[in-house]
Amino acid sequence: METVKRQTESYLFENSGEIFRAIPFYELSIEEWVVYQQGQPKYLIDFNRRTKPLIQDLRKKIESGEELDNVVSHLGIFLGRQWTIKHNIKGKEIPDSCQQETVELILLDDLGDLFIDLTFIATDLIDTDALLNADKLFEEYLVEDENGYIGVESACIDNESNLEKMLSFLFRSRVELQRLASSNGKEVFDLTEIRQTCITTDELQGSYQEWIKISGRENTMDEYGNLVNIIVYVRRHVDKKNLLLMTEKRKHFV
Repeated sequence: METVKRQTESYLFENSGEIFRAIPFYELSIEEWVVYQQGQPKYLIDFNRRTKPLIQDLRKKIESGEELDNVVSHLGIFLGRQWTIKHNIKGKEIPDSCQQETVELILLDDLGDLFIDLTFIATDLIDTDALLNADKLFEEYLVEDENGYIGVESACIDNESNLEKMLSFLFRSRVELQRLASSNGKEVFDLTEIRQTCITTDELQGSYQEWIKISGRENTMDEYGNLVNIIVYVRRHVDKKNLLLMTEKRKHFV
């Protein structure tokens, strides 16, 4: 992801007898907002970057009446992170305490490096052309079987590194993705050899905190449910000959 270095100032603050230094980012324009992750400045939203997909999405939501902080907070939850545009500086600024600082922030304007859509497909016949074609995928896999279950399971992850960590965690072995096909940003990987080693939901309950630690993702019900749904799907279809994974980087926040 693209980063930017900003010249800014930090100040001393006093609260209940405690003195601490913090950066309030007084110099930001009305088109710029710092996003804090777990209380630390992490990202920069710059509405001057008008052509960027996420900037367009954020502007549309604001124009529809939503508050930017609510949108950013919801986006953070969507990505498994704790985000806000409100700093957590609580205290009185101490006069003449300015200090020059250089802060590196990640430009937050494209979801491609933050969100990957995952589609798990258990099938007896591998047809990559159907998987990579939205209409054919719908016709062949997004239909209910005799038990009322559809043929695929959707999930998500934030980046390729955590994708490999997630698969290694769920299938109890180090996973190196083997790509079968790709087209227009979609990639299909073969997980057939490890499909029978998936952990159970009981095992997830006992090791879930391990996943949070190794992935750095937020501990939320959505995060837990994301893993549960994958496990249930894989184990329900363990008798299928093949298990495939299709990935696609998300372009827009909707």
